[in-house]
Amino acid sequence: MYKKTKYQQQKNKKKIILFFSLIILIIMLGVTTWLFLYIKHNIYIKEIIFIGNQHLSRADLYKILKVNINDPLFGISSTHIYKNLITSPWIKEVRIRKELSGKIIIQISEAIPSAILYKSKKPYFIDSSGVILEEIAEPSFFFLPIIREIDPLNNKNAYREALLLISILKEKKIMSYSGQFEITGKYPDELTIKIENILVKFGAGNYEQKFERLEKVKEEIKNKYNAIDYIDLRFSDQVIVKPLNQ
Repeated sequence: MYKKTKYQQQKNKKKIILFFSLIILIIMLGVTTWLFLYIKHNIYIKEIIFIGNQHLSRADLYKILKVNINDPLFGISSTHIYKNLITSPWIKEVRIRKELSGKIIIQISEAIPSAILYKSKKPYFIDSSGVILEEIAEPSFFFLPIIREIDPLNNKNAYREALLLISILKEKKIMSYSGQFEITGKYPDELTIKIENILVKFGAGNYEQKFERLEKVKEEIKNKYNAIDYIDLRFSDQVIVKPLNQ
């Protein structure tokens, strides 16, 4: 009888503890829900801070962002803000932080123009992967390589090879006196670079070896020929020079 009573007391004690624990949990959930709803509907955006933007202005970013001052701070999710911003080809990475003070801090990593693509005679900035960033509204002199009339859609292979060629130009820090190179050719085997008004036919592949080959004979060519029509590096271990008007 004593053992049964003691067991019953322990059982009742556990029930009481469980009951009060459940009550506390319900209260905590209620308070958390109330606090969440209060913050969501009563804290507004007071300031949006952009960090890292070089090309895009605040006005440009606001257009893409589609969020305004005095909007509810948590009325739009960080994921939605990210998806809005990343629609711009200029924006590669975004980090977003919201503060209960009403600030949204947005860290942006922008694309870097790697070359200029002339497409249908219109110039566009492109990045290192060939993504078109924007049309250049007022063409002026830029110290960037030029890809001329190689269509990214219709001449995919040539376009890819041209981008690879540009990456090697930059990696090797090869510069022309004017600061510009111009790449043409609708097919990989036709890829040609215009350097200081001299056409150098590279074709596709083995670009590093071709540059090394050209470097070895550069002075000899300069001393031997007064005017050059083109230099052809497309054939293995050869440098073919065609003098002008011959």
